[in-house]
Amino acid sequence: MKLGPFIGRVLLVVGILLGLYALGWSVVHIGTVVRVFAIACLSAYLVNPVVRRLQSRGMSRNMAIAAVFLGFFTALGLGFYLLVPMVQKQAMQVGQQVQRFLASSDTHIARWQVVLEEWLPGDFMAGRDLKVELDEKLAVYSGEAVAVVTSLLLAVASNLIYVFLLPMITFLLLQDGPLFYSHIINAVPNRYFEVFQRLIQRIDDQLGGYIRGVLVVTTCVGTVATLGLWMCGMKYFFVIGPLLGLLNMIPIFGPMIGMGIAALAMVLQTGELGAAVGPILVGATAQVLDNIAFTPIAVSRSVNLHPLLVLLMTLGGGELFGLVGLLLAVPATATVKVIWQAVQEARHNRSLVITS
Repeated sequence: MKLGPFIGRVLLVVGILLGLYALGWSVVHIGTVVRVFAIACLSAYLVNPVVRRLQSRGMSRNMAIAAVFLGFFTALGLGFYLLVPMVQKQAMQVGQQVQRFLASSDTHIARWQVVLEEWLPGDFMAGRDLKVELDEKLAVYSGEAVAVVTSLLLAVASNLIYVFLLPMITFLLLQDGPLFYSHIINAVPNRYFEVFQRLIQRIDDQLGGYIRGVLVVTTCVGTVATLGLWMCGMKYFFVIGPLLGLLNMIPIFGPMIGMGIAALAMVLQTGELGAAVGPILVGATAQVLDNIAFTPIAVSRSVNLHPLLVLLMTLGGGELFGLVGLLLAVPATATVKVIWQAVQEARHNRSLVITS
């Protein structure tokens, strides 16, 4: 029984609305599970080429997976062993810088009061005490910061079980990945088999190209930022520089957060508000190089998406899935785009066959 065009469109709209409702329900009720499973799938996808390379050298799949996990946890443990003392030392230095900054804050605030009274028009600063206002704001923000940190620690503690489940899920996906893939392939009808195979290959090529490009861009931005912060005289350039590169993975918002962190670190180090200009210029330079060279060469060829679409999908992903949504918004959108293009091509080819 064939449905009319109008009824077909109505059913399509109803199906989309039901899908969005189901997505919203799942985000509200099982959002953490969805995020953990998405991270596990991404981890398995990234590690699978290494596992296959080890298999080609004579290892069984289980041995190859075990070798990858052993290498990862060994590197993680070694990194903690080397970095924890360094981070503790840096944290103590930052604390000392904050104390010195607060000790001399009255002098800085008095100087800013004079500057603002000279530069701001009219009687804008008349009867206003900058120190009192800053103390009030600081008290409010300190209370909010304590509340945020407390809620964050509680969230980490409540979700600690997922930290242990994530490697287990990743291991199972790697171990039985070929079996899952064969079951999916066998479930595809024969007339759609070639189309499905091409679709999977196109998605794999695009995601692989995007991930490789993001890693290259992250390395380049981190290197530029590290060198720039070193030239600015920042003591913590070897920590904040790579952090800028990692935050660059989050579209649009990541670079701004990174520049804010670098500027704040420089102000705390020197005690001068004007010292923030250097790190901001370094971050801006890294972004200019990223936009005109790094990303167009390494990423844009694999993911051809309009900047407005990237912005909207990033906002939506962050709202629905938090940090994971920010990171996965672009590759997920690119995957949907590939599927949509494949569906349109299949419909076009089918119409040509019917016409002929």
